[in-house]
Amino acid sequence: MKIASVVFNSSLPQLDKVFDYLIPDSLANRIVIGVQVAVPFGTSKNLKTGIVIAIANISAHTGILSEIAEVVSALPVLTMEQYALCKEVAIRQLGQVGELLGTAVPKRSIRAEANFLKSLKNDPPKTSAATAPKKIGAIRTFFSPGLLDEDSQSHWTTYIIEKAKHQLQNNRGVLVVLPDFRELAAFEEALQLAGLESFSCRQSSEDTLQIRWTNHLRSVNDSGLIVYGTRSASFAACNDLSSIFILDDGDESHHEQGSPYWNSRDVLLQRSHLEQCSIEFIAHSPSSEVSRLCELGYLDQITTTAHKPLVRISIDTERIDTETYALIAKTLGDDKPVLIQIANLGYATALACLSCKEIRRCDTCHSSLWLDPSRTARCRGCKKTAENICSCGGSSMRPTSLGSNALAEQLTRSFPKAHIIHSSGAERITGIERKGTLVIATPGAEPSVAGGFNLVVLADSLAMLGVPRLRGLEQACQKWSNAIAKTSFDGLVVIVGITGVLAEQLRNLDFSAVVRDDMLERCELGLPPATRMLSISASNAIDHKRISEAIKTEIAELESIPTAVPNTIVYGYPIGAGNTVASKLKILVNSVSKSSKNKLPGQRVLFLNMDDHKAI
Repeated sequence: MKIASVVFNSSLPQLDKVFDYLIPDSLANRIVIGVQVAVPFGTSKNLKTGIVIAIANISAHTGILSEIAEVVSALPVLTMEQYALCKEVAIRQLGQVGELLGTAVPKRSIRAEANFLKSLKNDPPKTSAATAPKKIGAIRTFFSPGLLDEDSQSHWTTYIIEKAKHQLQNNRGVLVVLPDFRELAAFEEALQLAGLESFSCRQSSEDTLQIRWTNHLRSVNDSGLIVYGTRSASFAACNDLSSIFILDDGDESHHEQGSPYWNSRDVLLQRSHLEQCSIEFIAHSPSSEVSRLCELGYLDQITTTAHKPLVRISIDTERIDTETYALIAKTLGDDKPVLIQIANLGYATALACLSCKEIRRCDTCHSSLWLDPSRTARCRGCKKTAENICSCGGSSMRPTSLGSNALAEQLTRSFPKAHIIHSSGAERITGIERKGTLVIATPGAEPSVAGGFNLVVLADSLAMLGVPRLRGLEQACQKWSNAIAKTSFDGLVVIVGITGVLAEQLRNLDFSAVVRDDMLERCELGLPPATRMLSISASNAIDHKRISEAIKTEIAELESIPTAVPNTIVYGYPIGAGNTVASKLKILVNSVSKSSKNKLPGQRVLFLNMDDHKAI
């Protein structure tokens, strides 16, 4: 009998390894690498589903091997390129292969699989082994498209589609990873216009179970496809992968919120290296990491000389000064659309106590309070509903700054005849009609309009710069540039509250220069992106102290960074020492976790984030 090596989709540490099983003669013809199988495991009578990742004649296991009970999937559901990527990411992020397999292989749909098998009888999947040319010199670039979406020649979708066409002619795969549903909609429209819908395969966690599984089977078993989707598509199957494109890699949507806290940019850089394919970053404003890679010469920077909109810098600290107000009134009067970008959702971005005048903060996590869209006072950090009583005894609060909901109501009274739309992540508005419409939008939620907005007002520029985060300026540039890109050819951009050198750079819309200056200053100080940031949170104070002392003794590469978060430690470490730090840290974490006397049954003692972009 032959031996099948099986892995499980599980976050349990004890399952984070390869298990060998005998292949019975009755199943020998059906078991191939990548298929799902049902196997006995432990003392349980229930069978466990795993994936075959290797077939051999002998096993390193010296004990008695159990037999595979049955084949679950008729087709492979995992490529070996996907498995190799999961292993590499698990090492870098100090995670487990099993928990990453859950991203690479979505939940199975029996009905969708049956329908897919029927379709294969009439249209068998293409195999590219005989037709795909040998890979030649992968390229690595950063492309900054024109700052006007209306300029179709320099639009990011045009850039990707034109490059993808060439790869499809050679029956090669293209992978496109986008931030969210708005970019998905724009890219799907471009695919339709180019007549490439039948050559594309969408991978999105928002799709139904049947659609996800059908598209997954297609991407695993077919070739010559444009595979596209949001963050999880970073792990999607894409046979004979030739080119990877990632849009706005600095967007928060590209960061996985659960363990092992990977991000699309780093995963795709690893994938590009493993599969020896090209990778291209696309953004109106680069992330600091991409800026650094351009500075090092690792990425070639490509820019366009496309038309830019006119810019007016308002040094007034008010959101809408007299001149801007007049511009809004005139534009709406001419039956043309206006966009106002506001930093935060809700009715008040912060609240102050009327008695002591101090900013109200959460009693639990000390984050500031705000009024959400339902006018409820909540904590920005833990989302907890806030008490009315301040620590000074005062029971009344006042807003220190209005949120987007409050401004929308205010402008509705100011422009009673105008059509006013409020757009945020909750509304999911992707486009509006071209007429005299006033749109108040939070960053990233700006809808598109045919011909572009004739007036774009970045009303909270100063407030967005004041965010107490290391990446405040970098993230502000990304949000500003994406809003500005929705301006019309003859439109005007008003940027409120910015002065000095930054104002001049923004007047020229030179976002790459702004981010580069910020990046170089941070690198000189030994901060990201020159280093990586590790955060470790413990479930209790005793184990927090134990892991802190163990790290101080055993891992010299880690430099402690102060933090006010309870039971949490933060470290900086060199990029080149990543795998060394991870291997040493894994031993210490396992030791502390196993010997903990303070954990509850089934409780996880330590939570690690090897790249905590919010640590400082």
